[in-house]
Amino acid sequence: MTTNLHDLKPGYYWYTMANDPLAVIHIHEDGGATLMGTDYRIGAEGVADMVRQGERFFWIEPPQA
Repeated sequence: MTTNLHDLKPGYYWYTMANDPLAVIHIHEDGGATLMGTDYRIGAEGVADMVRQGERFFWIEPPQA
């Protein structure tokens, strides 16, 4: 990862805030992210803002090849 704005490693996560339902986000190598099921892309700063706002991220273990 090329950012020091947050400590999420590249990959897929469940994320949620407060009592909102879980959603999936893909963290990219540059620290930015794509919200699954959309074309919406946010930069590493946006991901860092999500962490600061209290959104919780849960790593999704990749399937074994």
